[in-house]
Amino acid sequence: MLVRHVDDLAGTDREVALAVAGKTLRSVGVLTLDDGCGFSLSDVRVAGGWSCDLHHTAHVGVTLVVAGQLEVKDLTHGASQRLDPGMLYVAGPNDRHRVTVAGDARLVCLFNPALTGSETPDAGGAFAATGELPPAWRGNTARGMFVLGEAQARRSVLQGDRPPPWRSATSGTVRMSHYLSPDDGCGLTVSLPRGTADSMLWYKNHVEANYVLEGEATVEDLASRQVWALRPGSLYVVGPRDRHHLKAEREVYFISVFNPPLEGDAARDADGAYPPTGEVPPAWRA
Repeated sequence: MLVRHVDDLAGTDREVALAVAGKTLRSVGVLTLDDGCGFSLSDVRVAGGWSCDLHHTAHVGVTLVVAGQLEVKDLTHGASQRLDPGMLYVAGPNDRHRVTVAGDARLVCLFNPALTGSETPDAGGAFAATGELPPAWRGNTARGMFVLGEAQARRSVLQGDRPPPWRSATSGTVRMSHYLSPDDGCGLTVSLPRGTADSMLWYKNHVEANYVLEGEATVEDLASRQVWALRPGSLYVVGPRDRHHLKAEREVYFISVFNPPLEGDAARDADGAYPPTGEVPPAWRA
């Protein structure tokens, strides 16, 4: 199990800070290539607005708006779309685009393959290659940019007071929006759980990264009995070796990322595990 907080990375090579004419952008690589999860996660804060042209020639990028507003413009076809909190867009090698933030905003950015956390885009708006692109996003027939909002996400409510047998490891009530699916070919799926939970979990077939956006909880490694307090900005990552206990007595809201990707209606078994959906990243195999 891996646990860290975004504040602990301030001033390290995982923090990139840019300033132009009173406008600032700060990106912290909370999860990076060295962590071996097959994707990276950065917490990005913008103050005063920002605009930049991007072209992810060597990556698939998934950007979730947590707070503020973002406009993304397809520079090839000219179409623009505004993204509000709870919306995300996905872009790959075929997608030259412009991102414009009005005022202050907070974003969570995921990349596959993972970024190192210290890089900045080159003059063409691309990050240096760090691994292999997911097959669906390669070549002239690669997938193109798309946007998802909570209205398009698959939704579910897990209620622990009267759970079916396969929910026996969980109590509490969690409202969850599921973004992306294995068919999107991004090599990861994203969920936004919000609620209370008292859950015994064991992801025998996956790596899961959870980044806390709001609220407080605890996570316990059931092998070592070590307990960590979680608060906004906390990240914890679990894999096949990590049977754990997640407890949130008050409402907590976080972003949950799985590799290999899950179906939105996947069900946990009595141990708190999802069925296999692909290969676990080598660094996290039991």
